[in-house]
Amino acid sequence: MSGFVAKPNLPQSVKALLLGQKYADILEKPLKNTGITPIFVPDNSSIDSRLSGHVDLSVFHLGGEKCLLAPELKGSVLEKKLMEIGIEQSFLSQSLGKKYPDDAALNACAVGNALIYCKSSTAGQIVDYFTSRGSKMIPVKQGYSRCSICVVDKESIITADRGIARSAAHSGFDVLLISQGYVNLPGFEYGFIGGATFKMSADRLAFTGVLNHHADKDKILDFLRKKSVEPVFLTDLPIFDIGGAVPIIEN
Repeated sequence: MSGFVAKPNLPQSVKALLLGQKYADILEKPLKNTGITPIFVPDNSSIDSRLSGHVDLSVFHLGGEKCLLAPELKGSVLEKKLMEIGIEQSFLSQSLGKKYPDDAALNACAVGNALIYCKSSTAGQIVDYFTSRGSKMIPVKQGYSRCSICVVDKESIITADRGIARSAAHSGFDVLLISQGYVNLPGFEYGFIGGATFKMSADRLAFTGVLNHHADKDKILDFLRKKSVEPVFLTDLPIFDIGGAVPIIEN
């Protein structure tokens, strides 16, 4: 397995890493080996069972120590754990559904001082919050914008969605456009790069698996090198979509 692998107990800048409980068996040990103990998010029964463990459909990080959660998580073990570590929680005012766009209300992407979102599916609570803070609002047609975007740093993203790539580049982001596919997601033709990656710190990007079978492996690794971001490959499997993870990073 190539790429950076952190030593156990290496000090981290991640206060909390929220990850779908469905993926605990395969990712808990590799994450602990990097010094991070994840907080697992219960499956959301309102969502399609193939996606019910995808944290990016049930939790949205508003920034700092604030999270917006799906109402289905109210009273869950997750709510209690987040309270214990001082995470301020609020809940989505609408229930989620099994089909798009009813499952995508929380699937917007906050990156730097911008929100990449879909007007027809993103929750009004998220749009209002970022608008009130003076964030750059970047509307796109892709309702699963968080799934579709791998955040590299505050000014750089990787995506296979051409519409997102155009809009983000027009707004000043450095964008690497990659080929569709090459990300496994059981029950679907393919998954998304954003769902197979997540930040572990400002200069480390985790991949659920390796890029050996991805058509744009070299482009991705070159882009990360240019940005001084180290790839961390958590398993030896081809990358697979887990709905990403929600890192709450200490400043």
